[in-house]
Amino acid sequence: MGAVEPLTIRTPRLILRQMRRDDAAALCRIVTRPDVGRMLFLFPPDWTVDAAQDFILDWQFRGTPRLRLGICDASDRLLGSVGAVLRDGRIEVFYFLDPAAAGQGYATEAMQAFIGFLFDRFGHDTIHADVFIDNPGSERVLRKLGFTFDGQGTGTSAARLEPFPVSLYRLTQQQFKAATT
Repeated sequence: MGAVEPLTIRTPRLILRQMRRDDAAALCRIVTRPDVGRMLFLFPPDWTVDAAQDFILDWQFRGTPRLRLGICDASDRLLGSVGAVLRDGRIEVFYFLDPAAAGQGYATEAMQAFIGFLFDRFGHDTIHADVFIDNPGSERVLRKLGFTFDGQGTGTSAARLEPFPVSLYRLTQQQFKAATT
């Protein structure tokens, strides 16, 4: 693994930054909420603060498209996370918010800045995302950013008992620019 690289992305209302060990309790509190955890792919309901600390260290930005950043407000309070991973040659993005921060446009604002960074930094022409079909809020965020529906699949979540249908989305740089400028 390479060295951790500093990375901060600022938007008018948010700071996207490397998560720190002291974010672990807030991160754990958010992702273990049943209404949040079941929409995410890898956080079990009994996830611990110690596991969150390990997770934070593991997902630090090291110059590759495998990272997670905290979404923070102006007072540096952790509101959620954005992230990306390179899987099978494709960049896939993911995000979540604390429900207390929902409905204020934070997810769209954070993802717009994060996706712009990914396109600029890594030169891929397409970014992918998938979302459980019972998560219409996340689908709205993707569509606002220019993502288009690309099919259906099945996903698993550590907080769901059974595999569940997901909608697959894709976004080209051209679609992103058209939707966000």
